[in-house]
Amino acid sequence: MYVPRHFSMSDDEVRTLLASVDVVDLVTPHADGLQASFLPVLHDPEPGPYGRLVAHVQRNNPQATSPVTGPGLVIVHGPDHYVSPSGLPSTAEHGRVVPTWDYVTVHLQGEVRFHDDPAWTRAAVTRLTERHEPADGWSVDDPPGDHVERMLRAVVGVEFMITGWQGKAKMAQNKTPADVEALVARRRELGDRAGADHLEQVSLPAARARAALLEDVRGRH
Repeated sequence: MYVPRHFSMSDDEVRTLLASVDVVDLVTPHADGLQASFLPVLHDPEPGPYGRLVAHVQRNNPQATSPVTGPGLVIVHGPDHYVSPSGLPSTAEHGRVVPTWDYVTVHLQGEVRFHDDPAWTRAAVTRLTERHEPADGWSVDDPPGDHVERMLRAVVGVEFMITGWQGKAKMAQNKTPADVEALVARRRELGDRAGADHLEQVSLPAARARAALLEDVRGRH
């Protein structure tokens, strides 16, 4: 993934995103080509320094039935949105603004392991369920008899041991602070809390720091 330095995410920013992520794309190489699956996951920060992802796939999924021939790739999607020049202060000021797409994404490299072990898979399914159900919600212990055990026979556990990552947050850091403030307001009006929070908490301070640096450079000349 191409990551210009001013869009690069720190390790702490990547870890924060992974702690909140719900679904990812898992891509693995096989003798007959690439396979990909859209998977609900959990990130465990251990073992360090990158941790692992825990998930499960259907037993008949070609990713699980065909030997993996090399390292895998996980694509993590953060907030993203279209950016229109309309309504931005810079558009009214000078007009040298074009549409773009803002987004946050992380690419994880690592080793994928499939667990054909009912106990391991049940533990993974239980953790994934507990993450999304309320405290008094549905539990894997609720169905009668051996229903859960029969369902578990149709899946295998997935463990992705992360060996490295690249994070990219292209979220208006290179725009003026006034433009970023306008984008924050726009995302809140549209109900995009994740996008607005990232713009306000990460992009706006970065834009202000960039503006201060440019002003300092101009002052020296």
